[in-house]
Amino acid sequence: MRGHESPLFIRAYFCDRLLHHNIYTMMKREKSHGTRLFDAIRTRFGRHDREQDREVEEDLLKAVYELGGRIAADEVQRVGESLGVDADRTASAVGRLALRGELTMGDELQLTDAGREHALRIVRAHRIYEQYLAEHSGYAPAEWHERAHRMEHRISDAEQERIVSLLRNPSFDPHGDPIPTRSLEVADRGDDDRALRARSWWRVTHVEDDDRALFTLIDALGLTKDSVLFITDVTPEGFTFMYEGERFTLPAAAHAALNMEPMTDDEVRRSPEADARRLTRLESGVTARIVGLSPSCRGALRRRLLDLGFVRGSTVSIDLVSPMGNPVAYAVRGTAIALRHDQARYILIGTGSSQPSFPHIPQSQ
Repeated sequence: MRGHESPLFIRAYFCDRLLHHNIYTMMKREKSHGTRLFDAIRTRFGRHDREQDREVEEDLLKAVYELGGRIAADEVQRVGESLGVDADRTASAVGRLALRGELTMGDELQLTDAGREHALRIVRAHRIYEQYLAEHSGYAPAEWHERAHRMEHRISDAEQERIVSLLRNPSFDPHGDPIPTRSLEVADRGDDDRALRARSWWRVTHVEDDDRALFTLIDALGLTKDSVLFITDVTPEGFTFMYEGERFTLPAAAHAALNMEPMTDDEVRRSPEADARRLTRLESGVTARIVGLSPSCRGALRRRLLDLGFVRGSTVSIDLVSPMGNPVAYAVRGTAIALRHDQARYILIGTGSSQPSFPHIPQSQ
């Protein structure tokens, strides 16, 4: 530095150098931070990809299990498509499962013992959570399957056991599918594919929920596991039946989604639901006896109705009808309880007949 330069110039020179140094240090720091941020994002997305791969693998295992434990090799892509997975990802998942010894490959794909055990763990998680949603949530039945499908990959064994304890160790899910035990034993569901007969009594043992549109149609009528119905007419297009005092018709496709077993005359006589109708059919000035709650009434609503006194053996009558006709106040156990029609429909009352029979009831809409 030349001697004639002033102290002011020297101060400016060093300030400029210090500024450049600070900028350079800051750029290095920002670059390091950006690298760490990129690494964190890459790790996060890598973990997300691995979780997605695991879910695809578990969905495939469960699908093969539900198809009997084996499928033809040329059916793999179709099964993947039904799960919303493209062909490449399906093939990769099958390869990983085969390498881990959970699938055998050849002309057909077959679950090994390890693969069947893994599939049953997923099935158990799904059905436990679905039962939990039915008993302790306000979700509509049509939503149970999809929500349980998401949770089956995430719920831990400890969480499953807490739910099982809360539900008092259920044997079946809300649709009638058996829940595998902790040792992964599976009870017989009791499927029955007998042809329907007109003028006969049947009990529903299982409702298939894979087809959401069809399940929603069945659920809207209140049909569920343990429903008792009387088939009045069977045609190639569908079947007509009486259920809880009302007449309904379902298309023939609905029979494939319903597993039902015929009831003997003795079973019909011992079933109070066989000669019951919904509380919404009660007329003013008439006193009826409650025979129970509909099997489709679950969770918080079922507990609330029981707490309010709508229990088997109680008498009930109409106390007051609102100007619009809904809600209606019912007198039960010395108290007037106002219920909307969509609540009262779950309360079943006897017809007063000694033999199961159906009065002429208007066609339900």
